Amino acid sequence: MTLSGRDAFRSELTAVAGRDGRVVCLETLPRNRNDHPFEAAHPDRYFSLPNAGSVLTQMVTGLGAAGFRPFVVVTPGAVEGRVAVPRTLWRDCLQAGATVVMPPEKFPEGYDEVRGLSGIPLAVPCGEKETRAVVRQAVRSGRPHCLVLGGGPGTDLSWESSEPSVAAARLISVGEAGTRLALAARAAAPGLGHAHLVYLDDARLSAAVAELGAWTGTSVVVAAPRLLGPVVRALRDRLPEDSVRGVPAAVGGGGADVAEVLAAAAVG
Repeated sequence: MTLSGRDAFRSELTAVAGRDGRVVCLETLPRNRNDHPFEAAHPDRYFSLPNAGSVLTQMVTGLGAAGFRPFVVVTPGAVEGRVAVPRTLWRDCLQAGATVVMPPEKFPEGYDEVRGLSGIPLAVPCGEKETRAVVRQAVRSGRPHCLVLGGGPGTDLSWESSEPSVAAARLISVGEAGTRLALAARAAAPGLGHAHLVYLDDARLSAAVAELGAWTGTSVVVAAPRLLGPVVRALRDRLPEDSVRGVPAAVGGGGADVAEVLAAAAVG
């Protein structure tokens, strides 16, 4: 079992910050009883702001102007004490120049608004290796990113097995929960094809569709509920000849099972 997306993010950002003194970490989550690795290694560049509001955006703006690269972990709409974290805080921080990390269950319903923020990559990595790679890319680019990371056990992908030459249908997995369910479904039906999406912003989704476009069969998107509908709509817009279906994957309970995925793919 690998680290959760959130823990992998904290670990990799801590390591990167050891090589790049411009990296700063801010969190709207309250301090954990366990030591935060970034706080322990770089206490002068870590800020816990559970009652964050406009002050967080002001800090991000000021840090950016001073040449720093702020990374913000934000839980929109959460209430800590008596102060509600604004649901638009993620957008304000992105526009102020920060990379924003949020959990899939709190991903804003305005998915199209995130995609519409010009030039901002939107990533939903799965597993520790993928998450670490996305964090490194965000730091190297010097541009704000929006990262959707879960707090549950991570699932690293392995593409060592070859894709079937003729697949009955294709699964398209997004995020931790979606990928776990897709892998379980493929284990039950090895004839299924499997594509995995990491970036969901318009530019990178269009690039991925260029590769997916040769497919003429059924595609079944497996993702957390807040991501599922928008991703299905986006793919249908880009694959008009394709048959795109969606199956919700549980984030914290509920969701579909393997049998439902196989039924959507018309297998079994």
